[in-house]
Amino acid sequence: MDNRRVVVIGSGPAGAMAAQQLIRNGVPVTVMETGEDIQHGALVRISGRNIYRRLPPMRTAAGFVVTGDPNTNIDYTYALGGLSNQWTGAVPRFCADDFTVGEKEHEKYRWPVSYSELAPYYDIAERTMQITADPVDVPNLPAGYCDYRHRVPEDWQALGRSALKRGQGFTTMPLADGPPHLLLRRGTAFNSFSMLLERLHKQKKFELITGAHVLNLEWDGAKRKVVAAVYHDSASNTRKRISASAFVVACGPLNSPKLLFNSACSDHPSGLGNSTGLLGQYLHDHPREWWAVDVDAPITSLSPPAYLTRLPHAASHPLLACSWTIGAFGTIGKIKSRFGQKTSSFGVQVFGTMIPKEQYYVRPSANQKDEFGFPALEVHIEFEPEVLDNIMGARDHLLGLLKDAGYKGAIRAIVPQLFPGTAKHYGGAARMHASPKYGVTDSCNRLYDAPNVLVVDASCFTTGAEKNPTLTVMALAARSADRLAGDLKAM
Repeated sequence: MDNRRVVVIGSGPAGAMAAQQLIRNGVPVTVMETGEDIQHGALVRISGRNIYRRLPPMRTAAGFVVTGDPNTNIDYTYALGGLSNQWTGAVPRFCADDFTVGEKEHEKYRWPVSYSELAPYYDIAERTMQITADPVDVPNLPAGYCDYRHRVPEDWQALGRSALKRGQGFTTMPLADGPPHLLLRRGTAFNSFSMLLERLHKQKKFELITGAHVLNLEWDGAKRKVVAAVYHDSASNTRKRISASAFVVACGPLNSPKLLFNSACSDHPSGLGNSTGLLGQYLHDHPREWWAVDVDAPITSLSPPAYLTRLPHAASHPLLACSWTIGAFGTIGKIKSRFGQKTSSFGVQVFGTMIPKEQYYVRPSANQKDEFGFPALEVHIEFEPEVLDNIMGARDHLLGLLKDAGYKGAIRAIVPQLFPGTAKHYGGAARMHASPKYGVTDSCNRLYDAPNVLVVDASCFTTGAEKNPTLTVMALAARSADRLAGDLKAM
């Protein structure tokens, strides 16, 4: 019997990527997933353009209490593939400065992993995702591997030149959109269950248990490690226990710290991994807003969308930035984009950032319980005025770039979503750092207090860049899984 079995908790992109790498290294894996099936949607893709997409609905998660911004959104998905059932497929890499420049503010904002260390794992993740992109580096966005190449149309290149004068990049948004022609009963081309875990089913060392909501991790004080996961089995409505040599926690950036809090014991009375009181702190998210821009001269309706990167780290606050995703707007614009026609309006989505601070956190509720009798999770986060000013300033900045490129633009149809949770990009509540003074996990995502437990979803993020987090989550998960496999082989 192979005693190196690893339990991976969660079937989203982080858990699926970790499972794949462990199996590739010959390590037996059991994946535990609360959901029982994949969520069904629809996707029709013809000639490299999405003709029709229907995403499955999300639901408001139970077991959470909001005490920060009362509008905070905590929609969740418990299904095979997690949030990859609903995502847009955007997969930009973080750049080298994203990992280091925060140290200018304070050493606690420096990641314990560098871009060069993570780059090979970005490549591993990208090769599973059927990405469309322009494989050329631009400022603040390194190029990655792509299966399908696409360049921003020629009449948009003037905007790219305007951006470059300010140290910004302008390119095709890297998207895990799949091959040019698709007809799927799901809403996304890349789903971590369909594209990763389902392909592991034939492996003898792989096991998937669905309808299994992991409640807590069981600590053995004599062995000084976690020895089992206790879970609720929905089929039998009973609690069960599964032992393993190591545990990879990939429940999502809110549920992962909740699981660690639930795992409190006599040796760890405040929660597993919380000996320094940092568990749950430094919660962050992306503020975002949508708007349409009318221009005075026709320009090609974009499909796939284009991506305008942040201002240079040296020329702006290193931890306050914005990125712009520019694409087709409205039904007519989307139809025109499918045929490469010109339009007089386009849509813009802006992601901003916030500086992770101790006062934004998750922690066990003092007086409310979840359905399993554990404390509900209190979520306390809000966007400060500087964060909102930063993202609203993105409007005038883009208009200035357009003017420099020869277009007069006017913004209309602003759809502000400036409260936490709308982007579904929470992170930081089990952050990684080179020192336990500032981090819950080390450079390999291992809990300082329990090294056979790894936290690999976005809760490990030291800071939040202005980019979609999924690709970086998958790269970190692949890297930590490789290190874990090496540790287990040396046992």
